[in-house]
Amino acid sequence: MFKVGGIYTVIRTKAATTVEELGDHYVLLGPLNEVCMRTEVDVSEPTNEALKRTINALRKHDIKIVFGRWLIEGYPNVVLFDIGSSAWRIDSWKKDLWESCNIGIPVHDSECNDAVIFGALVAWFLGEVKNLKECEPAPRPPIIAHFHEWLTSVGLIFTRTRHLDVATVFTTHATLLGRYLCASSADLYNNLPKFDLDKVI
Repeated sequence: MFKVGGIYTVIRTKAATTVEELGDHYVLLGPLNEVCMRTEVDVSEPTNEALKRTINALRKHDIKIVFGRWLIEGYPNVVLFDIGSSAWRIDSWKKDLWESCNIGIPVHDSECNDAVIFGALVAWFLGEVKNLKECEPAPRPPIIAHFHEWLTSVGLIFTRTRHLDVATVFTTHATLLGRYLCASSADLYNNLPKFDLDKVI
């Protein structure tokens, strides 16, 4: 787990309800932070066969993955990727981003580099899950990937550029316009059509 401001809180507070709805089909993906993992994750191996095969498929490519249960209400499944174990692939993934979307990533920006590695691993994971699910008898549950904030957005981009048949949702939890509106105590929902970011700034 890697605590990133309000995202951590948002996911944590909705986990119990989501697990109640989706059960073991709800899996949180994140970058591995060894310190947080020791106190917040009950490390184990998955009992879900498709999840187990997906993780093993990536491990065969020397990707370090930790599976377990997040020690919060709902006890959701977590798959944590050790970004360092795949850092040697970053040039290839940056090339893919450039060639498919004209998105360039600064060489020495560690935060952006980590986002690229994590995003590529997430898309790879989703691709493996999708391939395994296609072998199962119908009806197969849909795969929905919810990406939070720009740090995860590369995973969404790779999911699209690799044409993975996965439904995607992207949420940004704070925007410049939102910050200005909240600071001014604006009646956001009743006035939403009237707001113009260019006039607020």
